[in-house]
This record gives sequence, structure tokens and C-alpha cells, in this order.
Amino acid sequence: MNIKKAVPIAAIIVILLVFLLTREEEVTLRIVNGDDVKTIKGEYIYSFEDSVTFPAVIRSSGEKPVETEYKGIELEKLFSALGIDISSAERITFNASDGYRVILKVEEINEPNNVYLTYERDGKPMKSKKRGGDGPLRLVIRRDPFSERWIKHVEEIIIE
Repeated sequence: MNIKKAVPIAAIIVILLVFLLTREEEVTLRIVNGDDVKTIKGEYIYSFEDSVTFPAVIRSSGEKPVETEYKGIELEKLFSALGIDISSAERITFNASDGYRVILKVEEINEPNNVYLTYERDGKPMKSKKRGGDGPLRLVIRRDPFSERWIKHVEEIIIE
């Protein structure tokens, strides 16, 4: 191949790679409540009026605790705003894109200032797993002293 043809082809490949690496991923959260399935877009979550910023400590096995700050929505308030009644549910399951799963009791979610769906860490939007991050959505349980049931990459909530 001659150099005159190779340069434009290489330029196109570089442009495509830059586009693929920098384009925004569409963030969605699927909430299943019996036969009712809601798909919540990231824009709704990011602009939620009652979002709060709070301190938290991440504890991972074998590593020193890390003090951090999250921004997110208290789950009870999110459910209320979406018209989702969890009072008769037995459990709520959170599924992540990497296959990880956590199940919580309704009482934990109803406990004030405890369970949050977060989307920012230390003032920056959380990146997806594909981009090396903990997000774009992460479940944080403030009264879980060892962060054992926190879940990264949340993409689905099932109310049962």
C-alpha cells in the first residue's frame, strides 16, 4: 500500500478510536416491580431534586479504609418519586452488570439516611466498568460498617 493511501486510513482509524473512547454511555436503571417494569434514564437520576452529598468510608479487604464523598439519591425517596410502593415487598434485589447481586430487606431501605443510589464520587461522575470505574451507578449502604454489601455497576432493581 502506498503512503498516500495509508495516511488517510490511519487518520480515520484514530478518529474512530477517539470517538469510541470519549462518547458518553447511555445510563439507564431498570426497576422491576411485579409486572410493572420502569426504565429510568440517567438524566432523571442526575437531576433528581433531592440528591444529597454525604461522606462515606470504603473498606476493602487487605487495603486501608478510604474516606470519600458520594452524591446520590436515598432509595426510599426515589421509589416514592416514581410512585413505587415497597411496603408489601419482602426483599429488593440489586443486580450489577458484572453479575454481582445484593439482596436487602425493605426495612433497611426505609431506614432514614441509609441506602443510596449514587452517581458521583468526590465531585466527579462515576465511570462505568468499561471505563475502569465503579459506576455509573453504585449502591451505598451507610450502615454497612465494612462496605460488604455495597454494589458497583447497578443496572437493575427487582422488588419482590
